[in-house]
Amino acid sequence: LQMLRHTLNKQKRYLRTNRHFSLKKSDKTEKLVLLGSGWAAFHVLQQLKNTNRDITIVSPRNHFLFTPLLPSTSVGTLDFRTIIEPMRSKEKNVHFFLSKCTGVNFEKKSITAREEDDKGEFEISYDKLIIAVGAASNTFNIPGVVENAFFLKELNHARLIRQHIIKNFERASLPSRSTREKRRLLHFVVVGGGPTGVEFAGELSDFFWGDVNKYFPDVPVNEVKITLIEASKSILGSFDKDLVSKMMKNITKQGIYVRTETVVKEVKEESIVLSDGSEIPCGMVVWSTGVAPRKFINDLDIPKTKNGRIIVDEFLRVKGVPGVYSLGDCAEIAGNPLPLLAQVANQQGKYLGKALKMEKPKPFQFKFMGLMVYSGNHKSALDLNNFKGYGFTSWILWRSAYLNGIGSLRNKMQVPFGWLRKYLTFIFNILYIQHYILTQVGAILFGRDVTSF
Repeated sequence: LQMLRHTLNKQKRYLRTNRHFSLKKSDKTEKLVLLGSGWAAFHVLQQLKNTNRDITIVSPRNHFLFTPLLPSTSVGTLDFRTIIEPMRSKEKNVHFFLSKCTGVNFEKKSITAREEDDKGEFEISYDKLIIAVGAASNTFNIPGVVENAFFLKELNHARLIRQHIIKNFERASLPSRSTREKRRLLHFVVVGGGPTGVEFAGELSDFFWGDVNKYFPDVPVNEVKITLIEASKSILGSFDKDLVSKMMKNITKQGIYVRTETVVKEVKEESIVLSDGSEIPCGMVVWSTGVAPRKFINDLDIPKTKNGRIIVDEFLRVKGVPGVYSLGDCAEIAGNPLPLLAQVANQQGKYLGKALKMEKPKPFQFKFMGLMVYSGNHKSALDLNNFKGYGFTSWILWRSAYLNGIGSLRNKMQVPFGWLRKYLTFIFNILYIQHYILTQVGAILFGRDVTSF
C-alpha cells in the first residue's frame, strides 16, 4: 500500500509539472488564442481559465496593469509591483508566450507571433481568436514627441518618469548650474487635460510640496513649475462643468498652471514649441493626449471604422470573420460607439468570458459606472450617476473604489501600506520592517512575482 501510494503521488507530481502543449490545433479541446494583457484580456482570462479549453495568451507584456494608479507609481506614492497582476496562470490549460502578434491568417485560422528581440517567429493555430491588444499613445505625428516626450501607459513609462524627475532635481541642486538652467530643469510640462494628465499633475504637485522641499534643500522650490496644456476649451471635457470649475480652483492653488486652447507643434529636447510660435523651455514633457490604433490593428485586413478600430457586433464578434472576437480600445460596436474607458474594456472582458460558456448569450450591454479623477491636495472629483462631488470626502471614496478594484489580496494589502507610508513618515522604519515581513509572508502565501517590466 505504501508503494502504491508513493507511485500515485509521483504520478500526480509528474502531471502537475509536465503540462502537455501543442502549437497545432487539438481535435479534442477547443483552442482559444487571446491577444493582449490589458483590462479586456485579463478579465476574459479570469472567466475562462478554469474551463475545458486550451488557452494561449500572446502579449509583449506578461502582466495586467491597474492603470488608474499608474500616476501614483511615477512619483513614488506606490510601489510599481502593487498595481500589476501576472498573466501567467497555474492552471494546466493556460499557456503564455511573451511575444508580439505580427499577423493573422483568417482562412487558415492561425496567427504569427514574433519574439520581443525579433530572433524567432512561430505560428499558433486557433479555433477561436480574441483580439484585445488595446491602443497606442496618439502623437498626432507631431515632431519630436516620440524622441523627447515621456508617455504614461506602461509601468516602464512610470519608472522612466520617476527616474527623470529625481535626476532633474539632483541636477538643479548642483552649484554649477545657472539660475536659468535650474528654472528650465524644474519646469514640468504635461500635455493632455484628460484624467491621466490631470492625475499625474496632481500627484507631481503633492510630491513637490510634500517631499522635495524636505529632501532637496538646495533646490529653489519657488522655481518649480507645472504646466498642464490642453488643446480644447477645458480640461476633463467629459466631466460635469461645475466639478471642473471647483477643480480648477484647487489646481491653481497647488501651483499648476493650466493652458487651454493651446496646441503643441513640436517637442524639442529642452523645450516645446506652441502653435502661436512661442517656445517654452522645460526639463520634462509628459505626453497624455489620447490613443490611436496599433500598427498590428492597422495591418489587419478586416472591417474597421474611420478611426481604425475593428468593427464588431453586439456579441463582440468581428464582422464577417467567423470565430474571431475583438474588444476593448481596439474595437467598436457597430452603431454603438463607446468611450475609451477602462470600465468598458473591463465589462466587455467579463461579458465575453461568460458568453463563450453559453449557447445563446445575450447582447453586450454597457453600464456606465461614472467617472473619477484625483487632482492633488487630497481632493478628488466623482461624477457618478447618482452622485457628484469634489473634495476630501470624494478623495476617500476614490481611494476606496480603486482599492476595491485591485484584483489580488496581495495588492489589496500592499497598496494601503503605500498610501500610509506617505503620511506617516515618522514611523518609516517600522513600516519598512512591516513591508519586509509582508514581503516574506506574501512570498509564502501567494508565491513570488514572475512579472517583468
